[in-house]
Amino acid sequence: MKSQTMRCFAIVCSVVLCTTACQQLPIVKAPSQNFNERVNHLVIHFTSENFQESLNILTQSETRPVSAHYLLPDPMDATYDLSELKIFALVPPQFRAWHAGNSYWAGKTGLNDQSIGIEIVNESRCLDDIATLANQPAFKDRCRFEAFAPEQIALLIALIKEILKDFPDISPHAIIGHADIAPSRKIDPGPLFPWRQLYGEGIGAWFDENRVQTLIPWLETHPIPLETQQRLLNHYGYDLDVTGTEDTQSQLAVRAFQMHFRPNNYSGFFDTETLARLISLIERYRPEGLTLISDLPEAIALHRALP
Repeated sequence: MKSQTMRCFAIVCSVVLCTTACQQLPIVKAPSQNFNERVNHLVIHFTSENFQESLNILTQSETRPVSAHYLLPDPMDATYDLSELKIFALVPPQFRAWHAGNSYWAGKTGLNDQSIGIEIVNESRCLDDIATLANQPAFKDRCRFEAFAPEQIALLIALIKEILKDFPDISPHAIIGHADIAPSRKIDPGPLFPWRQLYGEGIGAWFDENRVQTLIPWLETHPIPLETQQRLLNHYGYDLDVTGTEDTQSQLAVRAFQMHFRPNNYSGFFDTETLARLISLIERYRPEGLTLISDLPEAIALHRALP
């Protein structure tokens, strides 16, 4: 008798749930134009581990909960046993992957919520916390960078082009490295990553090289205060306080910028060429910043962004 009662109860519940679920909600579609894509940043990393360790960490680790949307192997990695280089899709791009951590870019924080993360297998690393390696000699002594395989970069370029088709709100200025959004913690993808090559394929930001050559002699005779240089770097996107001194946090941010845009000299200190490249980038991608800097010379402040 009890079992018969339970069966009747289950049947009644099923009918009620079906009736509720099958009823069409009274929705009127009134499309709004006031929205954008959730994804508007793309962050590039290197793993510091081999392929198999990276795959395990990004997919299975319970003690280190990190992930990414895509993983690109190294064709020379002994732990990668496929004959062809393939892209490993780990997290669907409509979901949030835990790749950025505590992050900042151009006024936005918590970039996991609005970004796609790509991990590239590359065993570059620093032996110490990079915050203790702010000065150049210690950084070079304690950090090792490995070149990326040409096949990896070719596959990366193809992947990013597909991503940009699906997520057109990702601007060139928002295609960045982990070090760019977390300069006090991260160094990836490092100074050997070919940002200039990606730009040549229509991916990411780069400065106008002719404009830089014009700016360098002008800046040598028109010095810009350090506070202004820091303000410009912060406006472009980097997380740093304007202190007027080249303290540790300033050096870390400047070094991240240099590894991206001046990889032949990532001293962590402002100089004329670093500043010229920064100004050219702001002119191209964040031109409103020039008018916000009250003590920037008028000759530069009034200059229109280059096409």
